[in-house]
Amino acid sequence: MATAFEWRIDFYSGGSWQTLPSVQGINIFRGRRLQIDDYSIDTMTVESEFPSAWTVAPKLGDRIVAYIYKPGVVSGMDHFAAFWGNIRDVKINYGYVTNQDRVTISCEGIQADWGRAQLNSFSLAQKLTEDQVFDVGAEVGLPIAPFNGRSTASAQTYTGNAFALINLITRTEEARMLAQSVTYHATPEIYWYGRNSPPQTTYYWNDGTGTAEPYQMKYEQIQFRSSADNYYTSVTITPDAVASQTATTGVTPIYSWQKNTVDYSTSQALNHAEWVLNNFDSKDQTIASVTFTDVQQVAAIYPPPNNFNVEVITLIMSPINTLGNISFRGSVFKTILEGISISATPEKTRVTVFMSGQDTNAYLILNNATFGTLDNNKLGF
Repeated sequence: MATAFEWRIDFYSGGSWQTLPSVQGINIFRGRRLQIDDYSIDTMTVESEFPSAWTVAPKLGDRIVAYIYKPGVVSGMDHFAAFWGNIRDVKINYGYVTNQDRVTISCEGIQADWGRAQLNSFSLAQKLTEDQVFDVGAEVGLPIAPFNGRSTASAQTYTGNAFALINLITRTEEARMLAQSVTYHATPEIYWYGRNSPPQTTYYWNDGTGTAEPYQMKYEQIQFRSSADNYYTSVTITPDAVASQTATTGVTPIYSWQKNTVDYSTSQALNHAEWVLNNFDSKDQTIASVTFTDVQQVAAIYPPPNNFNVEVITLIMSPINTLGNISFRGSVFKTILEGISISATPEKTRVTVFMSGQDTNAYLILNNATFGTLDNNKLGF
């Protein structure tokens, strides 16, 4: 059995980073569960103990980061971060004696800063979605790194919070986004990937029935999603500035879905509706999630010194805009990773990765083995 990950929590207080003692449990959620979901704010709760022994106490609003400390597996890097954000509550449950005191720290991801940034009659010019996303970040003074936006978003005057606007533009582009940082203590930002962004990597899971891969992972549970979450016969796109457009298969009974966007024209909105319908016109079940632990993993199928399966950590750091390749009972399922849930104690880290089926996705990326399949992938809109 592999050695359990050593998780650490650092918080920024009084002008310097402090490491939280006695971490007993961590729960993290990042991303989303379904491809049709909007993005929410990342969350984390931390369980600790013996607060009377703390030399510096974490407080509301302190910056906080959760990371795996594992030296010697990646040259020049010992800290592998999985959450960045701020503390929003510190709750202490006192026992009869000090060694029975327990602490729960609740944290919010950096998306909360966007949610609190209010825009009033904010004017956006008609631009590519990636440019509008960048303009929103510049207006509220928050960092965002957009890539490969291809849809055109209409001009608009917006009143509301910045994160809701980013979600609206993301919905228009069919983009993905996640909070991340180049190093564990660096200022994090939102990385925003348009629908045609090349996937960063492919992660492999194998139950022993598939072809062995150098950095494959074992898993302990796999869940398939029913077609109810993947199947529509009618899709309506309702742009802010032009008339709604509907694409339909003509098949009954009707399973309909409607979404609000800022598509700039009726032709783009119709293409968008057709593209979405192409994503969800299959009744086939697809993999909803895969769950695995750190302690069940084995060494990578690779010569030393790279025998540690570093992909397990890489996945925890960067779970979005990546692909999955899952071998299950002799079949191979290709997926797109949408979000991640992490539950960690000193004894074990359990990870659930939420996915959408690549076979039901309509993306087209030329010269790409996954997204460049003739008659299966659609150029888009």
